[in-house]
Amino acid sequence: MVLKLAWRNLVGGGVRSLLNVFILSVVLVTIIGFHGLFVGWQRNAENGMIRWHIADGQYWQKDYDPYDPFSFDVARSAMPKGINDAASVEFLIDQGVIYPQGRMKNIILKGVEEEQVLLELPTEYLRFKEGRYKLMLGYRTAKKLGLSEGDRLMLRWRDVHGSFDAREFEIVHIFTSPVLTIDQGQVWLGLEQMREMLDAPGEVTYFSYRGLRPKLGAGWIWKTQDELLSEFRALFAAKMAGVSFMYVLLLFLAMIAVFDTQVLAMFKRRREIGMMMALGLRSGQIIKVFTLEGLLSGLLAVGLGALWGTPLLLRFSKYGLRLPEMMDNYGIDGFLDAMYPQYSLKIVVLTIVLINLILLVVSYLPVRSISKMSPVSALK
Repeated sequence: MVLKLAWRNLVGGGVRSLLNVFILSVVLVTIIGFHGLFVGWQRNAENGMIRWHIADGQYWQKDYDPYDPFSFDVARSAMPKGINDAASVEFLIDQGVIYPQGRMKNIILKGVEEEQVLLELPTEYLRFKEGRYKLMLGYRTAKKLGLSEGDRLMLRWRDVHGSFDAREFEIVHIFTSPVLTIDQGQVWLGLEQMREMLDAPGEVTYFSYRGLRPKLGAGWIWKTQDELLSEFRALFAAKMAGVSFMYVLLLFLAMIAVFDTQVLAMFKRRREIGMMMALGLRSGQIIKVFTLEGLLSGLLAVGLGALWGTPLLLRFSKYGLRLPEMMDNYGIDGFLDAMYPQYSLKIVVLTIVLINLILLVVSYLPVRSISKMSPVSALK
């Protein structure tokens, strides 16, 4: 009987009840959509860094510091023996200067093993050819410098003996990658070509590996996937803190919608409450009626949200959220032309349960005073 009364009261609310249910469905779909957007960003960025650069982990030469360009000159050692060449990719790092359109710009030179198939980095374009100097770069750097494939670019560097040299390089490829850390402020050369330029045969700065971790001596520092992804995860956590504030505002909107409805009902339906008491309903049962009204609003919102939100979120997942071109300047991994959300059943269920628990609480709080009312005072 209590459930039937709650349902009749909800249906009898007409437009007011419909607006409450619609607002709750908007809150529900918006929270799931935005959470899926940020989860998709995190997964795409991390998977991109693993596929393009990190693999299962890396070993750094003990003096290498990616934030200290002055360490590059000394952070080189011969590739350790016993490493499976098919399961590793070697990198050699140095400083250089390029001269696009007559301008001077400091740049990081990155030599990479040309024949590798472990990473998605398109190193096949850099295969060594005597007398031909080739480089490739990411689309962000190319866009910033106004360069295109086929352009020729003057590059100056210093070898291990301290002697400066310069050559004209051909841009053989411009790659598109969601990983900012292999794009901005750097150009890519073939490893053999760079070793010849620096007069550093057999030397590497670090290498990525796949599969079982090699065990090396004190001259090498092991970097796990978690360590290499830690900076991005810290950035993601900071962004999620801001998004959580938006979630709280949306939940507050849902709470206010139900709370105001229940408070208004207490005044407008005072006689109805008195009649229920006169007919023998205990105050606890009447409180259940009003509380169930709020819960039923939440359940109807879930159904309405599933009706219009599911096709919207699926389309959103397929085509993504298109980003303006200026997003390239923000310096965040995981972004290309769009953000593609990823949803999980766990997030959907947790969001539905959380909203309905909140609705139960805010539906109960305004009607607690019913227990203190008498049928006579309620009917006046």
